[in-house]
Amino acid sequence: MTEHHLESSAPIYAALVLGSDSFRLMVARYQDGGPQELDAEHVPLRLAAGLDARGCLSDEAMRDALDCVARLRERLRAHPLAGVRVVATSTLRMARNAHLFLPAAQQALGHEVRVLSGEEEAMLTCLGVAAAAPEGSRTLVLGIGGGSTQFALGQGMQVQRTGSIALGTVRQALTFFGAGRIDAVSFAAAVSSARVRLADHAPNYAPGARDCAYGASGTIRTLARLARENGADGGAIGRAGLELLGARVLEHAGGGRKLEGLGRLLLRDVAAALAILIALMEELDIGSLLETEAGLRSAARRSDPTARAPSRWRRW
Repeated sequence: MTEHHLESSAPIYAALVLGSDSFRLMVARYQDGGPQELDAEHVPLRLAAGLDARGCLSDEAMRDALDCVARLRERLRAHPLAGVRVVATSTLRMARNAHLFLPAAQQALGHEVRVLSGEEEAMLTCLGVAAAAPEGSRTLVLGIGGGSTQFALGQGMQVQRTGSIALGTVRQALTFFGAGRIDAVSFAAAVSSARVRLADHAPNYAPGARDCAYGASGTIRTLARLARENGADGGAIGRAGLELLGARVLEHAGGGRKLEGLGRLLLRDVAAALAILIALMEELDIGSLLETEAGLRSAARRSDPTARAPSRWRRW
């Protein structure tokens, strides 16, 4: 049998995450014991910013989200898919009018949308990271999203403890930096507020309960990249590097030296995400945090326990 035939016959799967900050699609072929990415899309919608004071998504936010999923359906149609899983996270857990949006999203996509609980989101993220962790190690996995923050402890493919709080970058940005003012006072307040929210969970994830810690979200990877581009040492994410990045953010906000690598990112979002990550590092007493590309999207197939996909599908 030729190599070409093997490639063409390998099943293709898709995972789509309707997140609070962005919608993320991955299409991959499972072959030779692992995934081979065929297509991917990242759309920064900031859905959480569309929640009003009553906790409802605005009409504009829902229209933009539905337009996005309709476009993503065309991306899905371009592939002969053996299976599709679509999951939604914190904003669609919290939105009081999610019951209006979800049926419309399912119709636009042509696939069921499963809204994950915070604990499920944390568990799936932990499973997605399992392949990257040293065998047998007790692993702490952290994820920061637009609407929530998750943490989980696991060993191998066994998830031992999960937690999730409604502490996300979008709300943190609007609360502390919404007026456009980013200074040492507002930044310190954002860190302190996040630490208060995390305090009750910290004892469950203390250093004695873990051997290593991973950051498993695009937000954390972005902060790590920015830290390196602005003078921090490479390798694991450390507190010194985050403090340096915080100083650079405040310099940029004050009209001083520009923050390298900012691109199209909003400075207030970077400040909010950084405040949450610093709070996590301090409150959970984390000296260094390892980066990983794995995470929720890697484990989307686990959201359906009846799905007949290879067991390692959860890792991509």
